[in-house]
This record gives sequence, C-alpha cells and structure tokens, in this order.
Amino acid sequence: MTTAVQARLSAERRFYASMALFMLALVFIGFAPSFYLRDVVYSPRPNPTLTPLVLLHGLAFTAWMLLLLAQTMLVTAGRRDLHMRLGQAGMALAVLMIPLMYLVTVGQVARANQPPFATPLGWTAIPLFLIPPFAVLVALGWWYRRNPQAHKRLMLGAALLMMDPAIGRLPIGPPLPEVFAVLNLLSLLTFAPLLWWDWRSRGRPHWATLLGAGLFAAAMTLRFVAMGAPGYAAFAAHLPGV
Repeated sequence: MTTAVQARLSAERRFYASMALFMLALVFIGFAPSFYLRDVVYSPRPNPTLTPLVLLHGLAFTAWMLLLLAQTMLVTAGRRDLHMRLGQAGMALAVLMIPLMYLVTVGQVARANQPPFATPLGWTAIPLFLIPPFAVLVALGWWYRRNPQAHKRLMLGAALLMMDPAIGRLPIGPPLPEVFAVLNLLSLLTFAPLLWWDWRSRGRPHWATLLGAGLFAAAMTLRFVAMGAPGYAAFAAHLPGV
C-alpha cells in the first residue's frame, strides 16, 4: 500500500471517529436534563415522568450510538471481521428503534412534553417525519454494506438525522419559536462536515451524502408545513396509539 493511500485511509478513519465522538457529545448534552442527568441539571423544557417505553427507547438509542463509535474504532484498529459481525447487531438495533420511535412519538401526546408554543398533537410532526428517512437510510446502509464509501455515508446520515432531537434540547435559549428555528438550522448543519469531507476526499459530494441531507431537509420542511396545517391535528389524533 502506497504512502498516499495510507494517509488517505488514516484521515478517513479520523474523520468518522471524530464524527462519532461529536455526535455522542451532542446526545449527552442534549438529553442530560431529561435522561442522563435527570433532576441533576436544569431542563429548559417540560420534564414529565419517564415511562418504561421512553427508558427503553433511550437505552436502545444510546446503545446504537455507542455501537456506532465502536464500529469506527474497529475499522481504525483494522478489525473488519469484528466490524462486520457487530454491524449485524447494529442493524438489528436500528430496526428495533423504528417502532420505538413511533411509539414514543404518539406517547408524547399524553406526556405533554412539547414546548409551550406547540400543542401535543401538533408536536408529533417533529419526530414523526424523521422516522421514514431514518428507515430509508438504514435500509440502504444494509443494502450497500459491500460498498464501504456508500455504507459509511448512509449510516452516518442516519445517525445525523437522530441528532435533531438532541440539538432541539440544547439549552441555548428559552423555549421560543425563534430559538427552535435556530436549533433546526443547527440540525441541518450537522451534514456540513460530511459534505466538507466529500469535497476534500472526492472533489464532489457523494450521492449517499446528498440523499441523507436531502431527506433531512425534506423531512424538516414537511413537518413545519404539517404543524401549521389545519387538518394535521385531526390526523394526528387518529394515529394508532394516540
């Protein structure tokens, strides 16, 4: 292997490991008031009692994020054999997270953990519209598991989608619509490092990166439209489990 190829692979491994650590930090900071350090640090949003389902969802999501970090570390260490075996467990966990996300979404209507500017039914649009793009990226990540460059970007894109709930809870200001808009912009900008890496390593964006960012932008647009649509609350009221 040439020195140039070794340098490129080393830089790539550092990038994905850094992204995994960055996302873990975001998750911890965002969910510290309501989950990890509940009743220890101040929560800027309503902090209702944790149900067993919410606890299961939080534990599954945390395990998936830790698994993502482990996967990057295994590649860095050259243990692709363990990476592939652990990837099967990670895919099973990601599939489990999809119904958990839906159940927590509809369950939050009764828990009323939405910010004061939204209604419980209207707020279901925020997490609900993230579920389909997450499922698509995870499914494609499995389909392209033999294509390392596409697989890495698809799985990272799925994880970046899941940064939205954590970023939405960052204590950067009071729970106002203007602050929420800024937090949504920050969520979209989580794809900026991946786009930068594409330009640096390939000279152009990878299709998997564009797909992830495009699905995320579409989900954000649709959920804002849904929250303001007169009929969305009536639709949400009839979701199974509400």
